[in-house]
Amino acid sequence: MAISNILEGTRVYLSGPMDFIGSRVIEKFYGWRSILTPVLKALGITVLDPWNKPKIKGFKNYGNEGIIPSKKQYEKDFWTNDETRARFETDFWETVHIDCRMTDLSDFLIAFVPTNIYSVGTVHEIVIARNQLKPTLLVSPPVKYEFFPEIAQLPPEAKEALKYYGLKENPHGIPSQWYGVVVGGNYFFDGFGWEALDIKADNFYDSLIDTVIKDSKPDPSEKKKYDEWLQVKEWVENMKELQQLHGSIADHIKVKDEERELLEKELENPKEKQRRYFWYNTPYTPKRSVLYQLFKIGSGIIPTRLQMVTAIDDEGNVRYHSYKTIDDSWLLMSHEEEGK
Repeated sequence: MAISNILEGTRVYLSGPMDFIGSRVIEKFYGWRSILTPVLKALGITVLDPWNKPKIKGFKNYGNEGIIPSKKQYEKDFWTNDETRARFETDFWETVHIDCRMTDLSDFLIAFVPTNIYSVGTVHEIVIARNQLKPTLLVSPPVKYEFFPEIAQLPPEAKEALKYYGLKENPHGIPSQWYGVVVGGNYFFDGFGWEALDIKADNFYDSLIDTVIKDSKPDPSEKKKYDEWLQVKEWVENMKELQQLHGSIADHIKVKDEERELLEKELENPKEKQRRYFWYNTPYTPKRSVLYQLFKIGSGIIPTRLQMVTAIDDEGNVRYHSYKTIDDSWLLMSHEEEGK
């Protein structure tokens, strides 16, 4: 008997920084999108990934974004030549256009938004999705100086200077308050679910699913949450495609011939060879895992939204009240006619 999966047949766009990062090569092949994609595909979800843009009919290589940035051609006279800046804008328009179209075509977004990485495109895509009333699952991990041994050893005055340079600690991973309005607090997550797993391990995917379920187990005294967890656990155990997900991250990535040498060179970088964990090479267990949320939705548990309303009491004071509602952002259209 087939297991019901309401995410089957949906489309997700993976939004997040692709520039101002340590290595575009590693980000493409070993970044969060590459790790997450096999799980999404096992759930029957079509993945729209800006690193691997779909072919556009009639437009060869339209909007393709390489792992080597093309900014060097503009460096000579960017600030003094109007034509150079106009060409800079025009050349990147194709990339913006296709990424925005993938956002249009998606049913929901997963957005990775670390507060220490600059990314205008991510915000643009989130706003497009929310203007279209599409849910956005936003991941905002912690940022701590202790994640970098070189920074942790700096004297206090140097760390203070870093704050004014833009590198501020965010130990709880709390996103900008703007996101609370744009995205909604119920869609904030601090991790994916693999932050404490060795991402270079040969059996990475064999461990991943069980770890996400185990780490998400609530206290049995929280009966409603615990009953939901049992439902999700049983659903995952009976989801054949998830149980058949095996191997390493490397087993699931595709590398073009022209990119292979660049990837091999980056993998030989001493910093990359030392890296075993996803986020700053620091293992931690997320307080809220976006993977567990996806499993909940797939199993049929539609997310609720906690609504806050205000009322005036008899003395004229404003009082806050809260209540839960079904979150109708998850309007996933079926491909079948009603009754079939």
